[in-house]
Amino acid sequence: MKRFLLSLSLILGLLASASAAAAANAVIKCRVFDVDGKPVKGAYIFFYDSPDTRRAVDLVSPATNRNGFCKKEIPAGMYWAVARLKKEGTFDMGPLMIGDKVSPEPLEIEVSPGETLEVEFRIMNLLDTIRTRTKKRKDLNRITGRIVDENDEPVEGAFVFANRYKQPLTMPNYFSAWTGKDGRFTIYLPNGSFYLGVARDFAPGQTYAATTEIKAGPGGNDQLVLRAGPMPD
Repeated sequence: MKRFLLSLSLILGLLASASAAAAANAVIKCRVFDVDGKPVKGAYIFFYDSPDTRRAVDLVSPATNRNGFCKKEIPAGMYWAVARLKKEGTFDMGPLMIGDKVSPEPLEIEVSPGETLEVEFRIMNLLDTIRTRTKKRKDLNRITGRIVDENDEPVEGAFVFANRYKQPLTMPNYFSAWTGKDGRFTIYLPNGSFYLGVARDFAPGQTYAATTEIKAGPGGNDQLVLRAGPMPD
């Protein structure tokens, strides 16, 4: 009888601990849409506990259903969330490639114990991202300048990219359109510090090293001169 009571006490203790842990968590209900507002099936929500979303993910949601919906129970706290959809429709924690889709900006989320929060994500492919971010918007800062070569001649057919972090990336956060014969570029960035770099083409798995630091904001940088590397052989 004593053994039975001891086992029962242990079970009740474990249940109470599990119940307390569940109560300390929050539930995130997510919906993912494409650029046309249609629900996206098979997308995953990646949760990070810092603004650096170019590293190993901390938590991942289940895949969205045909209505673009999924939910995830997470510990209370602050997160930065990104919706991702691989071109093949499979789960992959690797770097994003051309043809994959992603939400343009990490969504900052703060949840309290026991809270249920509903959030939405809009995902787009790389070309959609370029088209969206090269349009003038009131909430972005217009950064302009020229891309030149080693002889200070304008470079045609290059683009500028920007990222919050300096290290090489497989998918930068912001892009300009390709330059014309005058080498001029325009890129739109939110307020804050960024690193700029120059590239001539897109390639899956390519790394992009951003070396020029600027601070985007009212009255910030304009008429920048960025140097492109030599043309590949």
